[in-house]
Amino acid sequence: MNPVEASASSAEKILLAATDLFAANHFNGVSIKEIAKKSGVNSALISYYFGGKKNLYQEVLNEQSNLFLNLIARVSSKDIAPLAKLREYITAISEVQKLHPHRIHLIYRELLTPTFMCDSFIKNRLYKIHKFMSELVTEAIADGSIRNNMQPTHVAFTLESIIVFFFLTHDQIRDLGHFENGTESTYLEEALNTYLSSITN
Repeated sequence: MNPVEASASSAEKILLAATDLFAANHFNGVSIKEIAKKSGVNSALISYYFGGKKNLYQEVLNEQSNLFLNLIARVSSKDIAPLAKLREYITAISEVQKLHPHRIHLIYRELLTPTFMCDSFIKNRLYKIHKFMSELVTEAIADGSIRNNMQPTHVAFTLESIIVFFFLTHDQIRDLGHFENGTESTYLEEALNTYLSSITN
């Protein structure tokens, strides 16, 4: 346990433990008992702080998506060109994922094997993330940075897919690509830059 986790409150410990467990397993594959054991707190505190496993799972998903929503707010506030914003946003997303490469499984497992959270999560969270990237592409087309025969939502999906595939297959990519530990991120940067270069003027 690192110093941050050691000094965390019971609620924070529960949230950290639940995030790791839900990232490794589906919602139905994680028990309150496992969360309590990993967090080192009494299982009754999970109900006390979060009202049960469903509410805790919802909070975990919201916390993960907030990472991206906060990036959107930060990048949006910058007075730079749309394409520069897009590049900065993509880089920032990649940096967030590098810190916790397996947590992306949380979000995309929800898409592949939906739970009770899926509809509201996609409409209220994931759509905002995709919409922001699509809008940046639209603006970059308008100012001539990106070719005008490109569909903004298609470009956004392609960029998202490159990033998601990399982190969903992070360990396998390292082995298959014979990357030295830590250098596999160079592949991601090259893949993103290659695609962006192919659609820019």
